[in-house]
Amino acid sequence: MRFTRLLLLGLIVGAAACDDDKVTTSSEGPHSDLRFISAIADTGAVDISFVDQIDASNQLGKNLAFRAGTAYQPVEAKARHIRVFPTSLNINATSQVLLDTTITIPAGQRITLLLVGPTKTAGQLKFVMIEDNAAAPAAGQINVRAVNASTGAISGFLVNAVGDAVTGTATFNNLASLAASPYVGRATGAAALRFTDVGTTTVRASQVGPNAPTAIPGAFPGAGIQSAGTNFSVYYFGGARAGSAALQAPAAVWFVDRNPCDDGCTI
Repeated sequence: MRFTRLLLLGLIVGAAACDDDKVTTSSEGPHSDLRFISAIADTGAVDISFVDQIDASNQLGKNLAFRAGTAYQPVEAKARHIRVFPTSLNINATSQVLLDTTITIPAGQRITLLLVGPTKTAGQLKFVMIEDNAAAPAAGQINVRAVNASTGAISGFLVNAVGDAVTGTATFNNLASLAASPYVGRATGAAALRFTDVGTTTVRASQVGPNAPTAIPGAFPGAGIQSAGTNFSVYYFGGARAGSAALQAPAAVWFVDRNPCDDGCTI
């Protein structure tokens, strides 16, 4: 009986190996750290899946809402087959493929795959690859940059608080759609980013940077605007389209690109 079960298992595995999708398991080849961020403004949450092989990255992009992001996950660096589905408990909905694409992941990088474009127009949904490879900030500082996940150019003013006036030249001036600015260094402490229409003081979105968690004796420092060594990307998202289930107003969201101890810490 046990031999029969083993034989059946071998036949099942052999059949799966012959499937057209050629699903494999992860190897020990080069890897990169990758996260997903969703800028889809005309639908609800999505599931993003690597369908070429089985590893921990298969669970990375589940139930990803508009303006939300995942943690970084090591993924094998090579041409990767990715599909995007609507998040749903209805099999007829969740089996709908919104995007089927192959993306080559470079080795030894820290990367964001930003999902953009309307889902209602064929051929518009896509991933934009953004490199998050900033070096550690100068001693006693954090690094901040802006990423424009909207469809038009914007400017960003790095200030102390969301109520501060926006004057003078923008810190991140005339940032094009789907572009990322260089990182700028800033002393730890107060930090907020205010996004405006280009060449105006019309503020579209503002958001204060996240506080570092309360220090625990004997623990490594956490990411935050008070934690030297932290890198941030502040994403600007435009408003959702009329009739969308997503939020309607533009928004700014801070994402951690680098933790204070990424290059090692001593306690």
